[in-house]
Amino acid sequence: MLKKILAAAFIILPVALFAQDAPEGKGKTALSTAIPSQAQYSEKFVVEHCYFNRRIDPGGKGELLEIELILKSRWNDPLEMYIFTIASFEKVEKTKSSFEMPIPERERIRNFVPYPDDIKNYEYENPDGRGKMVLVKFPKNPKAGVDPATGKPYTLKDRLVVRAKHLSPYRNDYVFFNNATILIFDGEGKAMFRKLYEIKGKRR
Repeated sequence: MLKKILAAAFIILPVALFAQDAPEGKGKTALSTAIPSQAQYSEKFVVEHCYFNRRIDPGGKGELLEIELILKSRWNDPLEMYIFTIASFEKVEKTKSSFEMPIPERERIRNFVPYPDDIKNYEYENPDGRGKMVLVKFPKNPKAGVDPATGKPYTLKDRLVVRAKHLSPYRNDYVFFNNATILIFDGEGKAMFRKLYEIKGKRR
């Protein structure tokens, strides 16, 4: 019974939630405000569908968030692109009230699982100068988001289906993902699309 409940699909609501800073320049660890908080779209293609599904990991290590994107081209020529998805569990303060205890920085992001899964591609030096690394929803190397079947950029001609899996491993104080991010870059590594989703509830 438990497995049937946990394997339920999620109802997702697309909203721009986070205004995380973007990296300044290629390969640098400095942070800037180059990426706006609102979603970004491209006139060359559209995300026709974005599906999310939650299920038990077959190996019993935790639970999986499966993401499926269907892209539709609006361009005459084939498009090369690099694609990333990020699943995370994040706490956000509801108000700025002085009576509300702030959320400690170490507890703001408890799960951060990117695809492709090189988490170092998202680690930047903390701007407070204390030498600690912070996770940012923007890859230092945008050209790392290649098609795993070819090792090359994805190619969008008419339609393109992209699938990704994100594992939330079982542990003490277990939490599943409550946010997902889609990032798409063109063949030169320039941002084309950025959208953040909040996973609100589950359908049984």
